[in-house]
Amino acid sequence: MNSNIIIKTVTSKRELRNFINFPVKLYRGNPYFTPYIYEDEVNNLTASKNPASRYCDFKLFLAYRDKKIVGRICAIINHFANTKYQQKRIRFNRIDMIDDIEVTKALINAVATYGKENGLEQINGPLGYSDQDKEGLLTYGFDQKNMFATFYTHEYYVRHLEQLGFVADAVWNEYKVFIPKEIDPRFVKIAEYTAMKNNVHNVRPKSSKMKDLKPYVHQILHLMNRAYDDLYGYVPIPEDVMDNLAAQYVPMINLDYLQIVCNDENKIVGFSLMIPSPCDALKRSKGHLYPFGFIGFLRALKHAKKLDMLLVAVEPELKNSGILAMMFTEAIKNAIKNKIEFAETGPELSDNMDINLLWKSFEHEKHKERKCFLRAIDVTK
Repeated sequence: MNSNIIIKTVTSKRELRNFINFPVKLYRGNPYFTPYIYEDEVNNLTASKNPASRYCDFKLFLAYRDKKIVGRICAIINHFANTKYQQKRIRFNRIDMIDDIEVTKALINAVATYGKENGLEQINGPLGYSDQDKEGLLTYGFDQKNMFATFYTHEYYVRHLEQLGFVADAVWNEYKVFIPKEIDPRFVKIAEYTAMKNNVHNVRPKSSKMKDLKPYVHQILHLMNRAYDDLYGYVPIPEDVMDNLAAQYVPMINLDYLQIVCNDENKIVGFSLMIPSPCDALKRSKGHLYPFGFIGFLRALKHAKKLDMLLVAVEPELKNSGILAMMFTEAIKNAIKNKIEFAETGPELSDNMDINLLWKSFEHEKHKERKCFLRAIDVTK
């Protein structure tokens, strides 16, 4: 290891602040990087504030050279995932560094050492506490802005990991889906037929305030647990984590883009969530909502011409029933009304054929790709 590089474990509030702000400084002037919400990151990276710490152990590391921060990484031992998949893996996430392989090596070695101390055998990432944490390393689309729910990373990150012996273990695609000028009549007919055949109907909450959304939150997240259970690395969301996620998402919800489908017993069998993209506002505020960034953030949500597709799930036994068409028909109608130009999908597994086939009905393009990497845990000399 390069003796000029010092790795320190984050233990103080000041170090945590430096950890969160490092990528903002690293990507200063980069038109494609969007900061994350600072306040959310404080909660995500503080064990006492993140309910996922009940089933995850984690450490944050900063790399220094000549007393200057040159890299960061988060190491996560997800006990639930290791038990579910019968693996002995340590995850890494929030990896950022200057273009120096020695810095990357030192960061990865810090994670590997932590994993070996806990009897683990492989190092895997970028993956987070759960599937709702940002994951995957950008491998294509470096000239595209990241979404609210994804990281932007330089191309050299991939080169560094490959030099250190990592191989791809999963691939996610991201698509730009263009909003048509008018709704396809076939979608309307499919939606109507689906509603009649399956005795299901669209539900619209009274408002986007938490008190009106709360009756739906846990049902939606339990549905996600059932619908996503077989996806790569998925970890079911416990009740307390559900509340934490809801607190992060609710301020961004526009009812035009929250679609909920219930059966005749008022059980939720499908939902999708898109949000007007807040990325430009977050870039201007450097990720800080307070004290004044929240004003621009809310303004951006009202005037954005792009949607971020965040979540979609259908009850497994109804996944081919047309419920997706029901939800997207309503969302497209509202997007046309609000003059939205296009929507971006979140990362979608390349082997998830159900969701990949969905976009064939729309003008679309694959504009980004990201991968998760895997390697034996041995420390690199």
